Amino acid sequence: MKAKWLIGLFLFSALTAQGTAFTVQDALSADEPPQTNFTLDSFVRQYLRKSPKVASQKNTLLNARAIYQNAFTEAFLPSFSVSATADKTYTRPDNIHSWSELRHFDSNANASGTWNLLNSGKDRLAYQNASLSYEIAQIAFEAFVQETVLSAVKMYYELLLNQKLVEVYQADLEINRKQYEQDKVLYDNGLKTRSDLLSSETNYRSSQLSLFSAQNDYANSLTAFNIALNQPTETEITLDETLNKTITPLPSLDADLTNALAHRHDVRERRLQLKQEDIAFKQGKLNTLPSLFVDLFGSTGRGLNGHELWNYNYGVAAGVRFDLGFFYVDKYRTRQNLARSHENAQLDFEQFLRSMRDDVVQTRNAFALKMQSMEISDLRLQAATQKFEATQTKYKNGLMSATDLTVAQQAMVSAQIEHARLLTDLEITKLRYQYAVGQNIFEYTLEDL
Repeated sequence: MKAKWLIGLFLFSALTAQGTAFTVQDALSADEPPQTNFTLDSFVRQYLRKSPKVASQKNTLLNARAIYQNAFTEAFLPSFSVSATADKTYTRPDNIHSWSELRHFDSNANASGTWNLLNSGKDRLAYQNASLSYEIAQIAFEAFVQETVLSAVKMYYELLLNQKLVEVYQADLEINRKQYEQDKVLYDNGLKTRSDLLSSETNYRSSQLSLFSAQNDYANSLTAFNIALNQPTETEITLDETLNKTITPLPSLDADLTNALAHRHDVRERRLQLKQEDIAFKQGKLNTLPSLFVDLFGSTGRGLNGHELWNYNYGVAAGVRFDLGFFYVDKYRTRQNLARSHENAQLDFEQFLRSMRDDVVQTRNAFALKMQSMEISDLRLQAATQKFEATQTKYKNGLMSATDLTVAQQAMVSAQIEHARLLTDLEITKLRYQYAVGQNIFEYTLEDL
């Protein structure tokens, strides 16, 4: 018997361990086949839909809405309660003579309701505060989504940039490979020196290493891209490479600051928080003054052991309460503290507005710099490409040295890399600028998340 019990326990443990085993594939398992083609818009929407943080923040917003809805009920509607009890009490000398004595309890039922009609406006202030809290939660959620979109855009362009860099280094490798093969033939025929061949081989080997590094960066960004969508990490991705290089003039600084003051999420949130401070100041002062109250009440109840009638009680209660403390000395100090705290909230808001203006100016300047850099990068890439082609032709004709060719090729590759980085940086900086001046960079509905 004991052996059978041990065998059964072993089988149960094995099945349990198999059922609860957790692997990496379980963590990355998806309910739908992986997606391989993306535009920026489709990736952002999928990123938001798959993000656990977004889902968590959405639940937080729904909780805030429920709290706001409950605040109206608690502030302006009556409250009710019902109860039913049963008890049997014995003293120490009592003896229980039969089982039936334990089954016959004294039982009763009660119901009651109260409705506060007046309490010096405290309920109204509490409801206003709850309403502001819900508005703040909505703005905070919207800001979180927009900032998450910025992170998604950065991830998209980082993968696109690394794809471009792999292409640049592959082209560079191909140029160096062909050059090395040509130089080797020329060296074998006595038309190139040993140093020219070694220089060409060094460039070829260096380009191999650069390509390997670029491929490693691409693999890392591809892994992060797929993990963000809960897809297998090796899934190859095709991205829409359309980039907007249009240079548009910036509006005036005053216009940007005006838009930021009116529409930025953090400004709107802080403005509502300042209103909450006003409410807290009023509530604090009310707590140091006499409080009037008017309540309606009603109740009913009866015992359930016999045929008792329901008892009904109802009425109204009104009065005034005034907590003087120690001859109002502590209350006076409390009012002084409330006034200083209220003033500090206004000062903090003023300091925040100064920091916000600085942020708008810096973000605006960064965007303007990127646009100017893009114009220069276009010219530099064109010039570097033309110079390399000319130097390559002269090198083949023996009019340029291997060093000249290397310098020209490195300048072209550097210009290509700089241009690719600026293209993606310009898009990201543009979105950061739009967000800094209060524009939503992505439109969505709560149902999309």
